Amino acid sequence: MALAEQRARHARGEKYAGHAEMCKWLTAWRNAPSTAWLAQGPSQAQQQVLRRLDEAYKRFFAAAKAGQAGGRGRTGPPEFKRYGDEPGIRFPDPKQFSLDAPNGRIQLPKLGWVRLRMSQPVEGKLRNVSITKEGSGKGAKWFASIQVETNETVPALGIEPTLGIDLGLAQFAAFSEEVLCTAGNGNAPRALQHHVAPLKALAKQQVRLKRYQRSVARKKKGSANRKKAVAKLGNLHRRIAHQRNDWLHKLSTDLADAHPVIALEDLRIRNMSASAKGTVEAPGKMVRLKAGLNRGILDAAWGEFARQLSYKVEWRGGRVILVNPAYTSRTCRICAHEDAENRKSQALFECVACGHAENADVHASKNILAAGHAVWARASKDASLDACGGEVSRGRRASAGRAAPSKQEPTEAKVLV
Repeated sequence: MALAEQRARHARGEKYAGHAEMCKWLTAWRNAPSTAWLAQGPSQAQQQVLRRLDEAYKRFFAAAKAGQAGGRGRTGPPEFKRYGDEPGIRFPDPKQFSLDAPNGRIQLPKLGWVRLRMSQPVEGKLRNVSITKEGSGKGAKWFASIQVETNETVPALGIEPTLGIDLGLAQFAAFSEEVLCTAGNGNAPRALQHHVAPLKALAKQQVRLKRYQRSVARKKKGSANRKKAVAKLGNLHRRIAHQRNDWLHKLSTDLADAHPVIALEDLRIRNMSASAKGTVEAPGKMVRLKAGLNRGILDAAWGEFARQLSYKVEWRGGRVILVNPAYTSRTCRICAHEDAENRKSQALFECVACGHAENADVHASKNILAAGHAVWARASKDASLDACGGEVSRGRRASAGRAAPSKQEPTEAKVLV
């Protein structure tokens, strides 16, 4: 209703109405006979929906302004939700809800006490709670995300990067030194390792996924059986996403606990996973092979791993430094000789100048660590620089049209086909 009103105001040439004015609309709607059902829900939770709309419009305005100034404005205007989409409910006031952790329950406005399973202990002062729904039918699940306020963590000072991480497909991650972690180690106990094998959550479910997709395609649109098949397919996709997310959380937590400052590749995943179809006038080459590579890149979820690692390290007072990954895989860390011939295979790095030989991924991670040291040192000298990789920002790269930063190493598509 608020989005429709905003669009109507725009069509009439009127100015955008902010959150405060939209809340006045909500009061009128709650008192109107035609929409009196809105009064059955908590007003503050409904105001949070308007706040999300207001934030979406602000992102759109900022992106449009950046586009006019020559920046990259990709955020479009807010759109109407599809029927059946669950927007979630957020209670912003800690006085509105109560948590009874020992008995596994939470009290919500107009719902009373609701049972829940505590996935982790809640420590700190309660601030707000968001209720969301995932899935449909028998596979539907409800989640309560509780935000808490804790003591401020003092940022790391005078601590240089201690770990470099090279991301890939044949090996999800290679480390500049052995780390103690659980992910990628199967059911074995925690062990020191230089590599973490990829989870391949999507690849392991490809057979079942295709079967479910065929089942949906065979059903008549609008039928009850098709709705059941769609729900079954959606639940499988959520299961894959949850497996991947759980695995990434375990790995990122182990790394954040052990290293306060970490150097990580600043990868442009959107460009790296772009389609190779091309256009009718200039069709692409090896489209199927590139599609398999793109599927593997997205299945690896490098971006989500970087996001989780960044906030977990910052929670502990540290920092993740993003460095340009270009040529880190084919530059010798001993003599600094850069040549594509240094890395003829996926697994081995052998410098053609000095003869230094090492595992290629581990060698690249050590180069990333060295680049992280350089960025950290420059950022420490100049407080105006961003210690989180501002020195190697994309705006300073020579070729803006290229899909850089790119990984200069042999293609890894063969591991997916």
